[in-house]
Amino acid sequence: MIILHYYFRKNNFLLHKYLTFLKKSISLQGKKPKKTMNKSILIIDDQESQAKELSSALQTTLDDCCICRASEEKDILTKVITRYYSVAIVDLRMEDYRIDGFDVMDQIMIANPYAKIIIVSAYMSEYMTRISEYISRGAVLAISEKKDLDVWVPELTKIIEGYFNKDLNPFAIQILEDLYANAKNEPNTAKKGRMFEEFVVGLFRQMGFIHIETRVRDKASNEIDLIVRNDLNDAFFSKFGRYLFVECKNRPELGFSKNDFILFNKKISASNGDSNLGVVFTTGHIKRSVYLEALRESEKGIKILYLGSGEIMRLIHTPNMLDEFKEIIDQQVA
Repeated sequence: MIILHYYFRKNNFLLHKYLTFLKKSISLQGKKPKKTMNKSILIIDDQESQAKELSSALQTTLDDCCICRASEEKDILTKVITRYYSVAIVDLRMEDYRIDGFDVMDQIMIANPYAKIIIVSAYMSEYMTRISEYISRGAVLAISEKKDLDVWVPELTKIIEGYFNKDLNPFAIQILEDLYANAKNEPNTAKKGRMFEEFVVGLFRQMGFIHIETRVRDKASNEIDLIVRNDLNDAFFSKFGRYLFVECKNRPELGFSKNDFILFNKKISASNGDSNLGVVFTTGHIKRSVYLEALRESEKGIKILYLGSGEIMRLIHTPNMLDEFKEIIDQQVA
């Protein structure tokens, strides 16, 4: 209890979230488990009827999990990139598509590098050489052949439950994962932005930044998502000015564009030297034109970091978030 008291005294944000989580857990004792976003499963199969049947069957055995499915080629690629999921069940063979399961797994490892994959195929011997590459990279949770549902569903349930029970995260990681998953998967556009900003605030609080202002308007009436006071007693950050300007873009399907960069760069320039480091958090991709524009602006003394899904998950799962953030800065600013 002494350790918990010390931990929460330094992390009031997580204390509030933890107490809310604990209150809900107590009130739900004896009731049906609530689905949690950090236990999310994405089923990918080009046969829509089979995907639907598997989804319905697994939902009865994994009733505390959120289960999503995709069968059309465009929908598969969209959900792989835009949704949060802990486990992906991927059928390798896709007869009439330009992509196959290997293409999908490549996208998963870019968009959601901490997700685990259950590979499904009736032709394992044919694909084993290529499958071994993904196994060696730590992405594969299991390999399974399609069977009758009454046999297959219990097997998959055992695999998935075993993974979730073994991979019990410390509560800080679990809370941050829940915030990120809920924000990324929120369908309401208005809520989506606010929820993602709340998540990013949580990350900075975990790193030790205390004073954070949200939705700030400067003298030119430009709105800045977050302004983080750079008051850490840390020599590494002392070179980055009094404030960090933070842009939060929760638009998985659109990404961060050249126009977004130009507008954000102008906001930092208008700070009159109070900030020379901007940080972009995005659930989408960074468009190539952004990097080209950044090169043109690089001599003006302003640096902008880009943190997508991969970097965000690195921060959530690292044992020392501040050191990991420094590592990301070194990789991009050096």
